[in-house]
Amino acid sequence: VIPLENSEEMEWLRRWVEDQLCCSWRNGIFAADGSAIPLSKKPSIYGETFYDRKSQYSLNCQLVIMPHNLLVVDYSLGHPGSVHDAYAFQGTQLAQHPA
Repeated sequence: VIPLENSEEMEWLRRWVEDQLCCSWRNGIFAADGSAIPLSKKPSIYGETFYDRKSQYSLNCQLVIMPHNLLVVDYSLGHPGSVHDAYAFQGTQLAQHPA
């Protein structure tokens, strides 16, 4: 459950993020990052699109977390490894339905 914007809990989270991580993230709630999940071989359909910048076949996995407790709040899995993280992020529910 995401705390209300002006709640005491949200203010505590903001202070924690500022003290522990980065003062620029103070008003942020989530952190997102992508990781490549290596595949054992080239996929038979559209295989070349799975070839990533590290010269391996992979899937892109996007995780969206709450930095203060590392709780995963959303994810996207299945984009080819060659896809940029910003594009893969668009596959998350958070990006598609931010409200």
